Amino acid sequence: MSAGEPAVPQDGSATGSLPRPFRRLVWAWSSSLTGDGLRVVAVPLAAVAIDPSPGAVALVAAASSLPWLLVAVPAGALVDRWNPIRVMAAAHVVRAALAVVLAVLLFLDHASIPALCVFAFAMTAAETFTDGAAQSLMVRLVPGRALERANSRFVTTETLALDLAGPVLAGVLVAVAPGLALAVCGGCFLLAAVFVGLVRPGTEAMAPVAPGTPQAGLSTWGRIRQGMSVLWRDRVLRVLVVTVAVLALANGTTDAVLVLYGTQTLGFSELFYPSLLVAYSIGTLTAAQLVPRVVERYRGGPVMLLALIAMGVVFVLLGLFPGMAQALLLYAALGVAQGSWNVLSATRRQRRTPLDLIARVSSAFRVLAWGALPAGAALGGFVAHEVSVPAVFVVAGVIVLLLGAVVGRSFLEVERARLSTPPG
Repeated sequence: MSAGEPAVPQDGSATGSLPRPFRRLVWAWSSSLTGDGLRVVAVPLAAVAIDPSPGAVALVAAASSLPWLLVAVPAGALVDRWNPIRVMAAAHVVRAALAVVLAVLLFLDHASIPALCVFAFAMTAAETFTDGAAQSLMVRLVPGRALERANSRFVTTETLALDLAGPVLAGVLVAVAPGLALAVCGGCFLLAAVFVGLVRPGTEAMAPVAPGTPQAGLSTWGRIRQGMSVLWRDRVLRVLVVTVAVLALANGTTDAVLVLYGTQTLGFSELFYPSLLVAYSIGTLTAAQLVPRVVERYRGGPVMLLALIAMGVVFVLLGLFPGMAQALLLYAALGVAQGSWNVLSATRRQRRTPLDLIARVSSAFRVLAWGALPAGAALGGFVAHEVSVPAVFVVAGVIVLLLGAVVGRSFLEVERARLSTPPG
């Protein structure tokens, strides 16, 4: 089977209507992602307040990301066996409790670096369950023809809540008290659990694997092996996961030196440096609005390849022609390219994955991406030390452009999509 996408989705328009249960799921995403935005700012700042040494802060950061490597795949296997609504609600309640307890410890000045590591690990571990359950639930709720629009809605929500609202709110609350940011974070997770409870899909969409089927008799480890096997044997998924891993490597190189690029190479003040991230977010929001309309006229595969090429070109230009004005414009263009890629790659993965494997395959993608980020960061640090900070962006661009040359044919071929649509 070839690895492109059909000119028109087989079950209708890419801009098909989104059902009411999905719209309620978006409210849950908005609340939980705002909580995540609070957490990813408040926890490191709490670590700095307790022990400002680089080793202590790095230890807390490692504890926050480690569950994506250790817990995500087993969590995906378990989520595929359970009701995703119940999993999301329970995991959000657990995250709320952890955030509130940590807030109390901070208010009482009883928090320590080991305690932060434990709570950071536990909250991210719970997040791996909510992430897999959300992917599974979305595909069950949304018709295949509307997946581009659903993923665009998710990217929009993620950008506004996780990248903008959460961090901005965290900065204000931490200035009052670090514990206050964690307390509000817990409230966001609890509110997300309430919104998830309001999702009312049809009973067919939530039907578990029938007893007596091969799936029903598999152990958790057997389910993990099955998910990995499907991921590797399907040519479309295999090309996609390799592309995602290499992109994560390239992004890791530039993320590692972004603060140096902004403050030293471009000369931005610490106050103005976040404007690069704001420009990127504006580009991402623009892409989320445009992608469903673009896919109506053009196949998803060529658009994905165009996004890859655009990413590579933007990275190279950022490295070769650093400057304040052009950097802001180029970061907005990078947001458009990566936002388009994120929407379309998620849609392609969902359409190619059998419904009862969604959480496992989604978790495997996250594991590979998170695993590539540290390698990319190490490469970025090495190039910056040996050559220069702008050279890191040139290297990242060359990596992405070479990647596009290798996988380009796969995205240009026309595929008979295997759509994972809700039953009924």
